[in-house]
Amino acid sequence: MSATLVLTGAREPGPWPWRSALLCALCAVPLLLFGGSVTTLGAGMAVDGWLIAEGHFLLFFPAEKWFRDTATFVEHSHSLFGVLVGLSALACLALAWLRDPRRSARLGATVALFAVCVQGTLGGLRVLENSPQLAFLHGALAQLVFAILCANATLLSPAWRAAARAAHVAYAERRAFARAALVALVVTYAQAGLGAWYRHGLRPEPVADSTLRFALHGLGALFVLASAGALMRRAAALRAAEGELDVGLARSLRLLPGLLLVQLLLGGLAWAGFRPGEIGPAEWALSIAHVLGGALLLATLAVV
Repeated sequence: MSATLVLTGAREPGPWPWRSALLCALCAVPLLLFGGSVTTLGAGMAVDGWLIAEGHFLLFFPAEKWFRDTATFVEHSHSLFGVLVGLSALACLALAWLRDPRRSARLGATVALFAVCVQGTLGGLRVLENSPQLAFLHGALAQLVFAILCANATLLSPAWRAAARAAHVAYAERRAFARAALVALVVTYAQAGLGAWYRHGLRPEPVADSTLRFALHGLGALFVLASAGALMRRAAALRAAEGELDVGLARSLRLLPGLLLVQLLLGGLAWAGFRPGEIGPAEWALSIAHVLGGALLLATLAVV
């Protein structure tokens, strides 16, 4: 227990809020993969209904219907993982209020649950209204929600508490780094939104402006690279001013160039592998890997 906590009489946060937040973020990974598969396959309406799916409560949807075809399996699995993420976010909020006295921790858990609820409601309304516009909004918001869940897990982690207690002297460099990180985060999320706009215009048949959408997505990649480069320069200035960076921050910054490179490669392969009509295994795998790569990149920027 730190001297600060002893002097103030505050209790040390328990491990379970962080563990539940980490579980929530990890459960969101298959949720993203199944969600990306729903878009790739055009399976958003494979199951009729939301909380009541084809006459059955969502959690009691019969196995013979669940496995009747690929589209139904993907769509219903996506819904079930959504329930799991929602329950783990609810558990995280309860544990944060019970076991973590920090106001920031409780606020983070509250924001995480709110984001999950909004995203789940959008997904349900998309099915009930059979709305392509809501489908796009649901897809565009998914990566932001994942980034929020990862940021919440970081905020509740022991490493974050240790870093928050450390003394920092280069205040000007830290402010400049924070501004660069925010710009990179906003630019990357805008790029994720453009990617969702492009992907939602490919199935069942490419829309008339799909070429324009792809061009804007390609242009967005250049802005992401530029903002990431500016962030790395600010990180170098911060390192020079303070001598070393926090362990978690340094780890995230080391991941960033590799994630960018892999994401660019996956995007190029997904574009090259797209064929109108029947969807092959390679296109399916590359497209959802590209979606996951974008989510991981956004989450990395959210925790720096």
